[in-house]
Amino acid sequence: MMDDLVRLAETASDSLLEAAASSRYVRVISHSDPDGIAAAAILSTALFRLDVPFHITLVSRFEEGVLDVIRSSAADLVVLCDMGSGQPELVRRIDEEVIVLDHHRPVGEHRCIHVNPHLVGLDGSFELSASGVAYFVARAMGENVDLSSLAILGALGDKQSMRGANGFILEEASLSGAVERDHGLMLPDGELESVLFRSLDPYFEFSGDSEMVDEFLSQLNLSGRISALDYGSLRRLASALALMLLKRGAVEAIDSLIGEKYRFAHEVIPDAIELLSIVKACGMLEEPGLALSLCLRDDSVLEDARTLEEKGRERVLDTLKMAQRAVSERENLRYVILSDVKGTGVIADTMVRYVFPEKPFLVLNQTPEIVKVSARGTRRQVSEGLDLAIAMRDAATLLGGVGGGHNIASGASIPPGTEEEMIELVNEAIGRQLKGRE
Repeated sequence: MMDDLVRLAETASDSLLEAAASSRYVRVISHSDPDGIAAAAILSTALFRLDVPFHITLVSRFEEGVLDVIRSSAADLVVLCDMGSGQPELVRRIDEEVIVLDHHRPVGEHRCIHVNPHLVGLDGSFELSASGVAYFVARAMGENVDLSSLAILGALGDKQSMRGANGFILEEASLSGAVERDHGLMLPDGELESVLFRSLDPYFEFSGDSEMVDEFLSQLNLSGRISALDYGSLRRLASALALMLLKRGAVEAIDSLIGEKYRFAHEVIPDAIELLSIVKACGMLEEPGLALSLCLRDDSVLEDARTLEEKGRERVLDTLKMAQRAVSERENLRYVILSDVKGTGVIADTMVRYVFPEKPFLVLNQTPEIVKVSARGTRRQVSEGLDLAIAMRDAATLLGGVGGGHNIASGASIPPGTEEEMIELVNEAIGRQLKGRE
């Protein structure tokens, strides 16, 4: 499978190397989430090192408007990152030569160069992200092993496992010195009170509540910086936090609490946890260009990016508290309907991982023009037959919208006024999927 993936990547690399030889202009279109931003940074750095002229555009979804952007660019070659596999009909309407670097489950027939782990028997939901695909292409283009840390960043952003092709990249990154590995509490360093108050991933019942944080730490008799805690204090803290998550039934979330940590030798922010948090916030607050600059190793934007991350974190914490009070339930899912908020994917993911893990979770975000829907499940639910990509795509299509993604995480855009129909259609689809495995 790995050899087949490498061969697919080399096919894309050949076209890009040909572009380098003939000074062709490459237009890179990528998703504005951490995985898509990392993929764009990997590919653009590889192109820059070959003196290939290129332009990057980051978008929240692949739709008709993206075709207009491409038509206006006069590009010779278009590369779609973290998108395209599920919409071959849109890809076919691009007149220029196209390369798709994606990890979503392919739909229909593709007539372009298409690099996707699903095509070679790898699971794109858990074993390789779009940034990982971009890295395989970049490593075939030249000496780009230092970009492996960005592939790890993208995989972490999509909450993937470090196995399969991701494991291969991590091993290569470790051997080259691009990534240092450690094991411990998955929290950034800092004063305990501040870190726990600000914590979103993991998300605790006291996140965003200073009085609850103070009470929690008082009971444990802990204070100071996390890095200054001795082994016994760290164990006591980890045990108390794990117990808090287990009481909510968030068993899978324990992986987000204790696990393997990474330091990036070549990135402007070495701590993977901090870098991911900032990149995610920039995308969520519609400033993906700032995140891209970070991933292109421009340290001049650090202060602005950190300020934006703090703003985004506060906004999401406030929205989460509001959303928890408005959650509704159907037989096979839980959901909340919000109005014109940022970070619906983060909210859906947080809800299903840390607050309501028993059922898949939908967040519907109403705006005047469109309703954006984010759906999330757990790995246990996927093992029982859940496929949110199918459920969301089919339901959205029936309502005149579009949808798709992964079995564990998917999204859709639907017309205003169809929210209740969407909820019921997805509820019925999930019911059929899970019943089919009984």
